[in-house]
Amino acid sequence: MARLDVKDKDPFAHADDEPKDNISTGGFIFRALFRYLKIFIFFYGLSAIIYYYLFGTLPGL
Repeated sequence: MARLDVKDKDPFAHADDEPKDNISTGGFIFRALFRYLKIFIFFYGLSAIIYYYLFGTLPGL
């Protein structure tokens, strides 16, 4: 296994640099909601397909 090549020995040398993706709190919450909403829709669709093949009707209809 290759070793990491770490030339900078000071871990706090770049602590004052701005983050690469400086988003607001609202942007962070929106991204989190959007991410988990996509995951929920995907797995709900997958489970609805399985339910449809097992019982012949869509759940909740």
